[in-house]
Amino acid sequence: MSGKLGGFTAPLDVTGKSSLYGPPPWHFRGRSLTVVCDCDQAAAAALVPAPLELIPGAPVRFTIHDLVCDIGFGSDFAARHPERTTVREAVVALAVHFEGVNGFYDPFLYCDSAEEISVGREMFGWPQLDASIWMTPPDAITGVKPGHRLTGKVLRKSGPVLDISMLVDDQEEFPETVPAFSTFYTMRVLPDPTDLTRKVEIFQSHMSDIGIHHANFGQAELVVTAPELSALNPAATGPARCNAIMWTKNRSRRIHSQKLAPDERL
Repeated sequence: MSGKLGGFTAPLDVTGKSSLYGPPPWHFRGRSLTVVCDCDQAAAAALVPAPLELIPGAPVRFTIHDLVCDIGFGSDFAARHPERTTVREAVVALAVHFEGVNGFYDPFLYCDSAEEISVGREMFGWPQLDASIWMTPPDAITGVKPGHRLTGKVLRKSGPVLDISMLVDDQEEFPETVPAFSTFYTMRVLPDPTDLTRKVEIFQSHMSDIGIHHANFGQAELVVTAPELSALNPAATGPARCNAIMWTKNRSRRIHSQKLAPDERL
């Protein structure tokens, strides 16, 4: 090696400033639209890899985020480069536990940011897929009020994925019990190009500096269209929440690792 190439991740170059993303911590701020639904428990459990276990009876969380993230380069970078730090993502989250610690495992996640997709698949194990995502902004003058409708839509090249819509009412709390937005479990799958084996690693991540603000509630409409989500399509839609949100994504802890043959199932 020449010792001339710098940066955190590819592309590395002599300036050391061309990496697609920087190291954690990553700081997020933005808005979220969430609905929780009772889905088929057997179908949800089938998506959870060992040693994680599904929390019995817990609802599935469908969330769309509209965010600004500094992608590991700091707040000034985020302010100067909205073309790289504005990100939207849609998350399908299952409530799971490992050694007594409850959290979320996301078997499906959709995103419109190259930086987020890359760090997710390469580093943390978030299974992000490229998508176009839209979400109704709050009223620029009054903010979100009862009677307002907010909608999020997710679309991939293959077709629609899911739509969430909520009519804001005067509820003051989220009636469903789900794990706190703090601990997440992810599964990174890295194929070896020499023999096509795959290294499977499961990580536990604890978010910090979490803040949920300006929460509004209401009844949701959820339309699930993507084939991969069909088993989780709920018979009835639960309550919804829209809110401002902030969090910091830190380093992770590896809790499981194994090697799979090319045709071996997990």
